[in-house]
Amino acid sequence: MNITITGNLGSGKSSIAKILKERGYEIFSTGRIFRQLAMDKGLSVEEFNKQVNEAASRGDRSVDKMIDDTTAKMGEEKDRIVFDSRLAWHFAPKSFKVFVITDIDEASRRVYNDSVRANSESYNSQEECRKALINRQRLETVRYKEIYGIDYYDMSNYNLVIESTAAAPLELADEILSRLGEYQDGAFERLMELNPSSIKMPAAGETAESSADGILVDEQNGAWTLHSGRQALENAIKDNKKFVPVSLASSKQSSDEGFMNFSKLK
Repeated sequence: MNITITGNLGSGKSSIAKILKERGYEIFSTGRIFRQLAMDKGLSVEEFNKQVNEAASRGDRSVDKMIDDTTAKMGEEKDRIVFDSRLAWHFAPKSFKVFVITDIDEASRRVYNDSVRANSESYNSQEECRKALINRQRLETVRYKEIYGIDYYDMSNYNLVIESTAAAPLELADEILSRLGEYQDGAFERLMELNPSSIKMPAAGETAESSADGILVDEQNGAWTLHSGRQALENAIKDNKKFVPVSLASSKQSSDEGFMNFSKLK
């Protein structure tokens, strides 16, 4: 079965894909294609992304079509491909669809310090990088909605939503393959896993009781607070687990930095 891996910028998708390649998968990376096209034109990724967006608004979708057609063809004709791609989940619908999430500060740190991206994405500071990632995501969101009528950041599109903020690529790759096996066995259709260390306890005066439903969390702009399931979370932290399955109790975005739409996972 093919795996489509997407995620917010700087989430570590490419590193995960490289490990999956060592496990027998072939990599198809649209990000690599996009960065190369930007470099060929002497543009940054953000500049090229804006150029492609403007061209699409005039009806020129040649870049998107080239990538989309290649993705769809490979998804139909090949097996054991790992697609490192924004929209492969849409064009290869028979795949195991994974979205990798990470905290924006960690994402900007990774991208700012990533020498592989240096030729196409150069920033003077991590804060500049952070702002560029937010802007690039905004541009991508608009373009994908205009062209395809889909919300790339709607987490209900994916079979597995998994957090990479406090997990290494090897740990993520192992977890993805483990969950793929469970998915193929019919154990679940949709699952979200967070790093236990990312889930904050409620503020003073509030309580998070135990729950027979496991760990429930409240989300606001990518920040997680425990709603119920305190004992299960404490056990996960004590056991040094990197991932813990969670269900969403509530989701709220109060600024345009709220990258992802989790509301449909409730």
